[in-house]
Amino acid sequence: MNEATLQKEQVNLLALTIPYFSVIGAKEAKHYLRTENRGQIPRVLKRCFAIPSAIPPSAVPVEMTGYPIEETDCLEWIGHAEKFTEDHFGTKVNLRELFPLPARFPWKHILPIFDPVGLTNRQMVSKGLKAQGLRVWESMNVQCLVRSTAEVSRLYLIERSQGPTLATMGLPPKYASHWFRGRQTVPLHLRGYGLGTGLLYRVKKTFLDSTGTTGSFFPEDTSRGSRVVAVGNYFPSAVGEVRFGRKKAYSADVRLGFREAIVLNLKTQT
Repeated sequence: MNEATLQKEQVNLLALTIPYFSVIGAKEAKHYLRTENRGQIPRVLKRCFAIPSAIPPSAVPVEMTGYPIEETDCLEWIGHAEKFTEDHFGTKVNLRELFPLPARFPWKHILPIFDPVGLTNRQMVSKGLKAQGLRVWESMNVQCLVRSTAEVSRLYLIERSQGPTLATMGLPPKYASHWFRGRQTVPLHLRGYGLGTGLLYRVKKTFLDSTGTTGSFFPEDTSRGSRVVAVGNYFPSAVGEVRFGRKKAYSADVRLGFREAIVLNLKTQT
């Protein structure tokens, strides 16, 4: 097979495979088939096939591969979350009694986020962030998002990492449902991000996305009547501020991604 034939076969293979990747459509396929853009293909392939956590489908409580809860710092941080909730929102809770904690985690460093029923995005900003002296910038009113108030109490468990889940970096928000399909995790929402940031700052005096080089998409937090989704990050300027912005649902940015969260509902009352 000569060089010209080999190159033609490579192009044909790309033309056949790329449109079927769940995160890429026909329009994007044409983009990557252009000669000047083919150098981006390895990154795209990694993005499509990377699986950060092996979480088999099972009923709650979630059983998964990874670390036994005793080998993580989950219980220590559950205690921090209980104190944060009491001090900043006036509610005394025992999260270990209220929620069925999983026996194993895909991560060693856990950030538990308690989102109590009735809590609003505005209360999260005022009581969880500004009450600690933090500056908050909003490009849109966070209370105008479709999920601005917690309808039920839930506990979200995320990895206590600087940036979002690595395999999701660069994915447009419109592909979130494809990426999370079949997983035991969901994308963290804006209010959860703010609560997690407030807890992390209280305990460690640091932030999610603390370097200012990454940001977190909240694909389920959309603006009413528009096609934009919320995004959050920390801007480490001289004063520093937590930022809540917006992006179009089809926007792709290699600095932005989703944060995987294990979500727990209240134990069934008997």
